[in-house]
Amino acid sequence: MTELSVSLGDRVQADALLLRVDDQDVALQARSAAADVSEARATLDNARRRLQEGRRLREGRNIASSELSQRETDVAIAEAVLERRRAERDRLEARLARHSLRAPFAGRLTHRDVELGEWATPGTPLLTLIDLTQLTLDFNVPLAVHHRLDGADLEVRPSGHDDWLPARPLTDVPLDETRSRQFLLRAVLDDAPDLLPGMAVQGRLLLKDDKGPVVPRDALIRRPDGSVSLWLARQEEEEWRARERQVTPGASHEGRVAIQGIDAGERVVVRGNERLEEGQRLTLGDE
Repeated sequence: MTELSVSLGDRVQADALLLRVDDQDVALQARSAAADVSEARATLDNARRRLQEGRRLREGRNIASSELSQRETDVAIAEAVLERRRAERDRLEARLARHSLRAPFAGRLTHRDVELGEWATPGTPLLTLIDLTQLTLDFNVPLAVHHRLDGADLEVRPSGHDDWLPARPLTDVPLDETRSRQFLLRAVLDDAPDLLPGMAVQGRLLLKDDKGPVVPRDALIRRPDGSVSLWLARQEEEEWRARERQVTPGASHEGRVAIQGIDAGERVVVRGNERLEEGQRLTLGDE
């Protein structure tokens, strides 16, 4: 490594020189190839000049046909030699360029695994450059709300920040784990603060309120698989029985949550619902 132009944490512009490895030998070969191109070009120019002279002499029958044919052949050979020399020059210049590493995009240097004077082994990572303008935010979201993403707003709060910031969902992808009952929501922060890869970010989905029934938050039971349910008090043969119903929560406000999955007017168990069993007999309170 003969030149190292950046330090850890530096911000660099696109096409900025990052490092250079020893290129003395290939640089000399490239210079020699460039000289060969100049020589071949001069030879071709001379061959073309002699051919033009031969054609003028031919008009006065002052040159043999065989001589004119030879001069035409000389031009064709010189053209081929020049093309071959140019290809060799271009090959060496491309090889020389590979001895220098330039930034493919503007970004920030997050890792540097080489020092000045060290040997660079092919295939070994040297630098890590991060494009801070293209960071994405990944969230695992319960499948129960997947069908309500349309029209939903996403807000995020990066670690160390007090304010919630609007984010823009890009795509959603089911996770490979079939039992997780979650999907990956990928988003981007258009007006991003100074985010870094790996930084913890909180997110909250503001789902579209479908004006469903509203229940106290304490009535909802959240399962480890991401599903949400509640217990209904159903009157059966003059007795009240507990019946579990899976629901989809929506917008919440001051301890009350809009839900889908029950009808307005149904009785919901709010207290003691953590230990209920399906069909268990209930005694209704005054509330």
